[in-house]
Amino acid sequence: MRRTLRTRITTRVVALSVTGSLLLAAALVLLIVAVAGQRDASRTAFRSQEALTAGSQLEKSLITIENGLRGYVASGRERFLAPATQALASYPAELRALTRLLSEDPGQQGLARRIGGRIEDYVTLWARPLIALARARPPAARSVVITGGGRERLGAIRADFARLFERERNVARAREERAEQRSSLAIAFGVGGLGLVFVVAAGIALYLRRAIVRPVVTVAHATGRLAEGQLSVRVPADREDEIGDLARGFNAMADSLESSQVELERSNRELEQFASVTSHDLQAPLSTISMYAELLERRHGADLDGGTSLIDGIRDATQQARTLIRDLLEYSRAGRGQLRVEAVSIETVVETALEALAGDIEEAGAQVRVGPLPVVPGERTNLSRVFQNLVGNAVKFTDGGPPEVAIGAERDGRAWRFWVSDNGIGMDPRHAERIFEPFQRLHGEEAYAGTGIGLAVCARIVEQHGGRIWVTTDPGKGSVFSFTLSAQEA
Repeated sequence: MRRTLRTRITTRVVALSVTGSLLLAAALVLLIVAVAGQRDASRTAFRSQEALTAGSQLEKSLITIENGLRGYVASGRERFLAPATQALASYPAELRALTRLLSEDPGQQGLARRIGGRIEDYVTLWARPLIALARARPPAARSVVITGGGRERLGAIRADFARLFERERNVARAREERAEQRSSLAIAFGVGGLGLVFVVAAGIALYLRRAIVRPVVTVAHATGRLAEGQLSVRVPADREDEIGDLARGFNAMADSLESSQVELERSNRELEQFASVTSHDLQAPLSTISMYAELLERRHGADLDGGTSLIDGIRDATQQARTLIRDLLEYSRAGRGQLRVEAVSIETVVETALEALAGDIEEAGAQVRVGPLPVVPGERTNLSRVFQNLVGNAVKFTDGGPPEVAIGAERDGRAWRFWVSDNGIGMDPRHAERIFEPFQRLHGEEAYAGTGIGLAVCARIVEQHGGRIWVTTDPGKGSVFSFTLSAQEA
C-alpha cells in the first residue's frame, strides 16, 4: 500500500503524458489524412485535365484527317494529304492515352469504347477507302465527298466527344468536392485535436506546477532558510507520495540539525566556561610563582651568589605562560557566539585599530597609508581585532628598515576584498596556509615575540563573518594579507 501511494505522482504524470502523446498522434494522423486527400484531389484534377487534353488532341486529329482528305479529293495534290496521313498514323496512340487517362467510371469507359469503335469505322469504312478511290478515280471520289458521309460520321464522333468531356468534368468536380469535404473534416478534427493537446498540455503543466513544482520550490526555499541558520523552519508533510517523503526527510534533517545545534551551543558554552575557569585557575599558581620569585630575590638576593639570573628566568617563563594562557582564551572565544551584526564603517574600525597600535607604530617609525574603505555588515569589535592583528604583524615582522603598510579595499562581486600589505620579511609561499593555524610560528621567540595565535584569531573571525582570508607573499618582498566580507548594498 505504501509503495502504491508513493508512486502515484509518477503514475499520473505517465498517464497524462501518454494521453497527450496519443492525442497529438491522432491530430497528426488526421492532418496527414487531410494532406493526402488534398494531394489525391489534385492528382484527380490533373489526370482529368490530361484526359481532356488527350481527347481534344484526338478530336483535332480526326478533323485534320477530314480536312486533308477533302483538300486532296478536291485538288488532287499530295501536300493536302500529308497532315491527314500523319494524323492517321498517330490517332491509335492518342486513343489509347485517352482511354488510360479517363476516370474508372463505367459510363466513361463505355463512352470511350464507343468513340473508339466509331473512329475505327470512320477510318476503315470512309477515310482510307476514299483516299484509295481519289487516287484511282478522282471524279468518283469527288462525287462521294459531296454526299457528306464523312461529315456525318465526324459529327457523331464529336457529339460523343462533347458528352465524354462533360461527364469527365462532372466526375472530376464530384471527386474534388468529396476530397475537399474529407480534407476539411480531417483538418477540422486535426485542429481540434491540436487544440485539445494544448489544453491537455496546459492542464499537465498546471498539475505539475501545483502538485510537484510548488511543493519542491517550498522545500528549496526552506532549505535556503535552513542554510542561513533558521533551524526552526519546517515544511508541510501531510502528503502520502514522493513529495511527502521529501518533506518528511527535510523535516527529519531539520530536527537533527536543530538538536545538533542545541547540543553544539551547550558544548560551546561548556568549552568557553572551561576555558575561562582553566585560565583563571592557571593564572593563580603563576601569580604565586611570580610572587615567590620576587620574595626570594628581595630576601635572599645577596645570598644567591649570581642566582638572580635564575629568578629572572622564572619571572620571564611565568610571564610567557600568562601570555600564552591569555592568547589561548582569546582564540577559544574568537568566532564563537551569535554575531551582533550592524552596519560597520571599516574606516572607523581601522582608526580604532591604529590608535591601539600607536605606540608600536611610532617606535618602529612605520608609515601607514589608508585608502577609501566601505561600510559592511559585521561586528565592530571583532573586525577591529582583525585589522589590529594584521597591522601589528606588518609593523613587527621587518628586516630592520622602516615599515611601510598600506590598507585598502576593492569590490569583488557580492563581496568586498580588504588587504593589508607590508614591505617586511615575507615568507615561503609553502607556509601560506600553515600560518593561519594556532601556535604556528615561522621564526623563533628570540627574533620576534608572540605566541603565533593572532592570525588564527583573524581566520576565525573572518570565517564567522562568511568570508575567507589568505596571504600572497615571497621571502624578502613583503606580504599582502587579504580577506573578504559581504558587501552591504545601499
